[in-house]
Amino acid sequence: MFPVINLGPLSIPAPAFILIIGYMAGSFLLDKKAASFSMDSETIDRVLWIGTISALIGGRLSFIASSPAAFKGDILSVLSLNPALLDPSGGLVIGITAVIVVITRQKIDYWMFLDSLTPFLGALISAYFLARFASGNGYGFITNLPWGIYLWGAIRHPVQLYLTFTALIPLAIILVYTPIKNLLPGSTFFLFSAATSSYLIFFSAFQVPGSNTTNGIRIDQILYWVILFVTLFLYNFRIKTTPDMVHHEIK
Repeated sequence: MFPVINLGPLSIPAPAFILIIGYMAGSFLLDKKAASFSMDSETIDRVLWIGTISALIGGRLSFIASSPAAFKGDILSVLSLNPALLDPSGGLVIGITAVIVVITRQKIDYWMFLDSLTPFLGALISAYFLARFASGNGYGFITNLPWGIYLWGAIRHPVQLYLTFTALIPLAIILVYTPIKNLLPGSTFFLFSAATSSYLIFFSAFQVPGSNTTNGIRIDQILYWVILFVTLFLYNFRIKTTPDMVHHEIK
């Protein structure tokens, strides 16, 4: 793998660098596609930045609350840029909460907002899987297939690359199609979520479960199935409870 990228005298952690590039690419694509979902790109950017900053601050505060001993004797390390000192779950919850508060106060349509967010999510998810490939995490089972890669002492399925390139498929579809006339707001997000959970279910079968197993049960696969089921259920419920669809003219 390539955990470090050398740029002249600088040695940059590859996973973090890839995620930053993915974030920037996602923001660029979001700006380009926002108008197609009847959204203002500046408004979406502002909400996205608020959510990102809130997630970073929340992730650090959550880590401090759960592991105060990590900062004992060095209080300034609270301001460290080390991503290992972040709690992803806590940051995600706080970031999402901040976004909900902002779009509620600004009276932004929830469904159109979620639709407009899909290009950003598509790019970031693909970058996330590539970052895992760079770090060597999330590797696959041993295989004798010709495209296997040597990792951790054996030839294995490059599951991270499977996921990286598969994640680009729904992203490409979102970028090239124009919202269809009579398409219910929220449809793009629901379909994107269903596609993402579906390929995660499939490719996780080739992935070494690691700590994601409890009594022989793949917790990650159960989570993906739950996401897929909830997505399809909510989408079906929204269709049935929305008598008049909002018309979107093809541009």
